[in-house]
Amino acid sequence: MECCFGSVSFFFRWPLGLIIILFCCWILTGLSWFLTGINFFFHKFAEDTCNALEDFQQNPQNSSLQYVVPCTKYPTSNTLLVQIGSTIHNYMSQINLKLAELPALARPSETNDDLVVQEVCNPFSGAPNYTFTPDKCPTDSIPVGNLPNILSRYTCYKSSRKCRGEGKFLPEAIYDECRAYSESLQDLIDIYPDLVSLIKCSQVKQAFSDIVQFQCKPFRKAARRLWLSTLLFSICLVILTLLWAAKAYQDKGKLFSPCSIFPERV
Repeated sequence: MECCFGSVSFFFRWPLGLIIILFCCWILTGLSWFLTGINFFFHKFAEDTCNALEDFQQNPQNSSLQYVVPCTKYPTSNTLLVQIGSTIHNYMSQINLKLAELPALARPSETNDDLVVQEVCNPFSGAPNYTFTPDKCPTDSIPVGNLPNILSRYTCYKSSRKCRGEGKFLPEAIYDECRAYSESLQDLIDIYPDLVSLIKCSQVKQAFSDIVQFQCKPFRKAARRLWLSTLLFSICLVILTLLWAAKAYQDKGKLFSPCSIFPERV
Protein backbone atom coordinates (compact mmCIF):
# COMPACT_ATOMS: atom_id res chain seq x y z
CA MET A 1 0.00 0.00 0.00
CA GLU A 2 2.81 2.39 0.82
CA CYS A 3 4.36 1.65 -2.55
CA CYS A 4 1.10 2.48 -4.31
CA PHE A 5 0.56 5.68 -2.35
CA GLY A 6 4.14 6.58 -3.04
CA SER A 7 3.67 6.26 -6.78
CA VAL A 8 0.49 8.36 -6.63
CA SER A 9 2.18 11.07 -4.61
CA PHE A 10 5.10 10.97 -7.01
CA PHE A 11 2.71 11.43 -9.95
CA PHE A 12 1.25 14.53 -8.34
CA ARG A 13 4.76 15.93 -7.86
CA TRP A 14 5.17 16.04 -11.67
CA PRO A 15 5.00 19.44 -13.33
CA LEU A 16 1.46 20.54 -14.13
CA GLY A 17 2.31 21.11 -17.77
CA LEU A 18 3.57 17.55 -18.16
CA ILE A 19 0.42 16.15 -16.56
CA ILE A 20 -1.76 18.19 -18.93
CA ILE A 21 0.25 17.05 -21.95
CA LEU A 22 0.01 13.39 -20.96
CA PHE A 23 -3.69 13.76 -20.27
CA CYS A 24 -4.24 15.32 -23.70
CA CYS A 25 -2.18 12.54 -25.28
CA TRP A 26 -4.38 9.89 -23.70
CA ILE A 27 -7.51 11.70 -24.91
CA LEU A 28 -6.04 11.88 -28.39
CA THR A 29 -5.19 8.19 -28.17
CA GLY A 30 -8.76 7.33 -27.21
CA LEU A 31 -10.12 9.38 -30.09
CA SER A 32 -7.74 7.74 -32.52
CA TRP A 33 -8.90 4.29 -31.43
CA PHE A 34 -12.49 5.41 -31.78
CA LEU A 35 -11.76 6.55 -35.35
CA THR A 36 -9.99 3.25 -35.94
CA GLY A 37 -13.17 1.40 -34.98
CA ILE A 38 -15.24 3.58 -37.32
CA ASN A 39 -12.79 3.02 -40.16
CA PHE A 40 -12.81 -0.72 -39.49
CA PHE A 41 -16.59 -0.71 -39.75
CA PHE A 42 -16.31 1.27 -42.98
CA HIS A 43 -13.77 -1.25 -44.28
CA LYS A 44 -16.06 -4.21 -43.50
CA PHE A 45 -19.01 -2.34 -44.98
CA ALA A 46 -17.09 -1.88 -48.24
CA GLU A 47 -16.17 -5.57 -48.33
CA ASP A 48 -19.69 -6.79 -47.60
CA THR A 49 -21.26 -4.38 -50.09
CA CYS A 50 -18.99 -5.39 -52.94
CA ASN A 51 -19.40 -9.08 -52.12
CA ALA A 52 -23.19 -8.72 -52.14
CA LEU A 53 -23.08 -6.95 -55.51
CA GLU A 54 -20.83 -9.64 -56.95
CA ASP A 55 -23.16 -12.38 -55.70
CA PHE A 56 -26.14 -10.57 -57.20
CA GLN A 57 -24.36 -10.28 -60.52
CA GLN A 58 -23.53 -13.99 -60.60
CA ASN A 59 -26.77 -15.43 -59.23
CA PRO A 60 -29.58 -12.92 -58.53
CA GLN A 61 -32.04 -15.57 -57.31
CA ASN A 62 -29.76 -16.78 -54.49
CA SER A 63 -28.23 -13.43 -53.64
CA SER A 64 -28.57 -11.69 -50.29
CA LEU A 65 -30.14 -8.79 -52.18
CA GLN A 66 -33.10 -10.83 -53.41
CA TYR A 67 -35.34 -9.40 -50.68
CA VAL A 68 -34.15 -5.84 -51.33
CA VAL A 69 -34.34 -5.85 -55.13
CA PRO A 70 -37.78 -7.21 -56.16
CA CYS A 71 -36.77 -7.88 -59.76
CA THR A 72 -34.86 -11.03 -58.79
CA LYS A 73 -38.09 -13.04 -59.13
CA TYR A 74 -37.65 -13.38 -62.87
CA PRO A 75 -39.87 -16.48 -63.48
CA THR A 76 -42.91 -14.66 -62.10
CA SER A 77 -42.03 -11.52 -64.05
CA ASN A 78 -41.54 -13.51 -67.25
CA THR A 79 -45.01 -15.02 -66.85
CA LEU A 80 -46.45 -11.52 -66.56
CA LEU A 81 -44.69 -10.44 -69.76
CA VAL A 82 -46.06 -13.47 -71.60
CA GLN A 83 -49.59 -12.63 -70.44
CA ILE A 84 -49.25 -9.04 -71.63
CA GLY A 85 -47.88 -10.18 -74.99
CA SER A 86 -50.64 -12.76 -75.40
CA THR A 87 -53.37 -10.21 -74.65
CA ILE A 88 -52.03 -7.62 -77.09
CA HIS A 89 -51.36 -10.25 -79.77
CA ASN A 90 -54.91 -11.61 -79.62
CA TYR A 91 -56.38 -8.12 -79.56
CA MET A 92 -54.39 -7.11 -82.64
CA SER A 93 -55.49 -10.23 -84.49
CA GLN A 94 -59.14 -9.41 -83.82
CA ILE A 95 -58.62 -5.83 -84.99
CA ASN A 96 -57.15 -7.00 -88.29
CA LEU A 97 -60.04 -9.42 -88.81
CA LYS A 98 -62.57 -6.65 -88.28
CA LEU A 99 -60.66 -4.25 -90.51
CA ALA A 100 -60.74 -6.78 -93.34
CA GLU A 101 -64.55 -6.68 -93.19
CA LEU A 102 -64.86 -2.89 -93.38
CA PRO A 103 -64.85 -2.48 -97.20
CA ALA A 104 -67.63 -5.02 -97.62
CA LEU A 105 -69.73 -3.42 -94.89
CA ALA A 106 -69.31 0.08 -96.26
CA ARG A 107 -70.38 0.01 -99.92
CA PRO A 108 -70.04 -3.36 -101.62
CA SER A 109 -70.57 -1.83 -105.06
CA GLU A 110 -67.39 0.26 -104.81
CA THR A 111 -64.05 -1.43 -105.34
CA ASN A 112 -61.71 1.53 -105.66
CA ASP A 113 -58.46 1.89 -103.80
CA ASP A 114 -59.96 4.21 -101.20
CA LEU A 115 -61.69 1.26 -99.60
CA VAL A 116 -58.51 -0.77 -99.22
CA VAL A 117 -57.77 -1.07 -95.49
CA GLN A 118 -54.20 -1.43 -94.28
CA GLU A 119 -53.25 -4.03 -91.73
CA VAL A 120 -52.43 -2.99 -88.18
CA CYS A 121 -48.95 -3.94 -86.99
CA ASN A 122 -48.98 -6.81 -84.51
CA PRO A 123 -45.68 -6.38 -82.64
CA PHE A 124 -45.88 -9.69 -80.78
CA SER A 125 -45.10 -13.12 -82.16
CA GLY A 126 -47.38 -16.06 -81.62
CA ALA A 127 -47.50 -18.67 -78.89
CA PRO A 128 -45.90 -19.77 -76.69
CA ASN A 129 -43.40 -16.97 -76.02
CA TYR A 130 -45.21 -13.94 -77.51
CA THR A 131 -41.92 -12.15 -78.10
CA PHE A 132 -41.93 -8.42 -78.76
CA THR A 133 -40.73 -8.06 -82.37
CA PRO A 134 -41.99 -4.75 -83.83
CA ASP A 135 -39.35 -4.81 -86.58
CA LYS A 136 -40.99 -7.87 -88.17
CA CYS A 137 -44.25 -6.11 -89.01
CA PRO A 138 -45.15 -5.84 -92.73
CA THR A 139 -43.89 -2.70 -94.43
CA ASP A 140 -47.39 -1.58 -95.41
CA SER A 141 -48.83 -2.05 -91.90
CA ILE A 142 -49.73 0.86 -89.65
CA PRO A 143 -49.38 1.36 -85.88
CA VAL A 144 -52.50 0.76 -83.87
CA GLY A 145 -52.38 4.42 -82.85
CA ASN A 146 -53.26 5.34 -86.46
CA LEU A 147 -56.39 3.19 -86.41
CA PRO A 148 -58.70 6.22 -85.92
CA ASN A 149 -57.51 7.56 -89.29
CA ILE A 150 -58.99 4.47 -90.96
CA LEU A 151 -62.16 4.38 -88.91
CA SER A 152 -62.86 8.06 -89.56
CA ARG A 153 -63.67 7.22 -93.20
CA TYR A 154 -66.51 5.01 -91.99
CA THR A 155 -67.71 7.21 -89.13
CA CYS A 156 -71.05 8.97 -89.33
CA TYR A 157 -70.85 12.60 -88.19
CA LYS A 158 -74.17 13.61 -89.78
CA SER A 159 -77.67 12.18 -89.82
CA SER A 160 -77.91 8.42 -90.15
CA ARG A 161 -79.86 8.69 -93.44
CA LYS A 162 -77.11 10.61 -95.19
CA CYS A 163 -74.46 8.37 -93.68
CA ARG A 164 -76.04 5.23 -95.09
CA GLY A 165 -75.94 6.72 -98.55
CA GLU A 166 -72.26 7.54 -98.15
CA GLY A 167 -71.33 4.15 -96.76
CA LYS A 168 -70.58 5.49 -93.28
CA PHE A 169 -72.06 3.07 -90.80
CA LEU A 170 -69.92 3.62 -87.68
CA PRO A 171 -71.56 5.83 -85.00
CA GLU A 172 -69.46 8.66 -83.66
CA ALA A 173 -69.72 7.38 -80.07
CA ILE A 174 -68.24 4.03 -81.08
CA TYR A 175 -65.52 5.83 -83.03
CA ASP A 176 -64.55 7.84 -79.94
CA GLU A 177 -64.43 4.66 -77.90
CA CYS A 178 -62.25 2.92 -80.48
CA ARG A 179 -59.92 5.91 -80.63
CA ALA A 180 -59.49 5.85 -76.85
CA TYR A 181 -58.74 2.12 -76.90
CA SER A 182 -56.28 2.41 -79.79
CA GLU A 183 -54.40 5.30 -78.19
CA SER A 184 -54.18 3.44 -74.88
CA LEU A 185 -52.96 0.33 -76.66
CA GLN A 186 -50.36 2.33 -78.56
CA ASP A 187 -49.14 3.90 -75.32
CA LEU A 188 -48.78 0.42 -73.80
CA ILE A 189 -46.80 -0.77 -76.82
CA ASP A 190 -44.55 2.30 -76.64
CA ILE A 191 -43.68 1.76 -72.99
CA TYR A 192 -43.40 -2.03 -73.28
CA PRO A 193 -39.59 -2.00 -73.83
CA ASP A 194 -39.17 0.15 -70.73
CA LEU A 195 -41.49 -2.19 -68.84
CA VAL A 196 -39.37 -5.17 -69.85
CA SER A 197 -36.25 -3.32 -68.78
CA LEU A 198 -37.77 -2.59 -65.37
CA ILE A 199 -39.04 -6.12 -64.82
CA LYS A 200 -35.72 -7.67 -65.81
CA CYS A 201 -33.86 -4.98 -63.83
CA SER A 202 -31.61 -4.25 -66.79
CA GLN A 203 -30.70 -0.80 -65.52
CA VAL A 204 -30.11 -2.06 -61.98
CA LYS A 205 -27.93 -4.92 -63.19
CA GLN A 206 -25.97 -2.58 -65.44
CA ALA A 207 -25.43 -0.17 -62.56
CA PHE A 208 -24.30 -3.00 -60.27
CA SER A 209 -21.99 -4.31 -62.99
CA ASP A 210 -20.38 -0.88 -63.39
CA ILE A 211 -19.89 -0.60 -59.63
CA VAL A 212 -18.30 -4.05 -59.36
CA GLN A 213 -16.11 -3.53 -62.41
CA PHE A 214 -14.92 0.04 -61.91
CA GLN A 215 -15.56 1.15 -58.33
CA CYS A 216 -15.37 -1.81 -55.96
CA LYS A 217 -11.64 -2.42 -56.32
CA PRO A 218 -10.51 1.18 -55.56
CA PHE A 219 -13.22 1.46 -52.91
CA ARG A 220 -11.89 -1.60 -51.10
CA LYS A 221 -8.30 -0.40 -51.32
CA ALA A 222 -9.16 3.06 -50.02
CA ALA A 223 -11.18 1.67 -47.10
CA ARG A 224 -8.43 -0.79 -46.19
CA ARG A 225 -5.69 1.83 -46.37
CA LEU A 226 -7.72 4.23 -44.26
CA TRP A 227 -8.32 1.58 -41.59
CA LEU A 228 -4.69 0.41 -41.52
CA SER A 229 -3.36 3.96 -41.35
CA THR A 230 -5.57 4.88 -38.38
CA LEU A 231 -4.71 1.57 -36.68
CA LEU A 232 -0.99 2.19 -37.11
CA PHE A 233 -1.36 5.77 -35.91
CA SER A 234 -3.25 4.63 -32.79
CA ILE A 235 -0.63 2.00 -31.93
CA CYS A 236 2.20 4.49 -32.41
CA LEU A 237 0.38 7.05 -30.29
CA VAL A 238 -0.04 4.56 -27.43
CA ILE A 239 3.63 3.57 -27.59
CA LEU A 240 4.82 7.17 -27.71
CA THR A 241 2.61 8.18 -24.80
CA LEU A 242 3.87 5.29 -22.69
CA LEU A 243 7.48 6.01 -23.60
CA TRP A 244 7.02 9.67 -22.78
CA ALA A 245 5.51 8.85 -19.39
CA ALA A 246 8.28 6.32 -18.69
CA LYS A 247 10.96 8.83 -19.65
CA ALA A 248 9.47 11.49 -17.40
CA TYR A 249 9.28 8.91 -14.59
CA GLN A 250 12.91 7.96 -15.02
CA ASP A 251 14.05 11.58 -15.21
CA LYS A 252 12.92 11.94 -11.60
CA GLY A 253 15.41 9.25 -10.61
CA LYS A 254 12.81 6.52 -10.11
CA LEU A 255 12.59 3.00 -11.42
CA PHE A 256 9.42 1.52 -12.84
CA SER A 257 8.74 -0.32 -9.58
CA PRO A 258 8.09 2.14 -6.77
CA CYS A 259 9.01 -0.60 -4.26
CA SER A 260 12.51 -1.10 -5.66
CA ILE A 261 15.33 -1.21 -3.09
CA PHE A 262 18.29 1.07 -3.74
CA PRO A 263 21.64 0.09 -2.15
CA GLU A 264 22.98 2.71 0.21
CA ARG A 265 26.56 3.80 0.00
CA VAL A 266 28.62 3.44 3.17
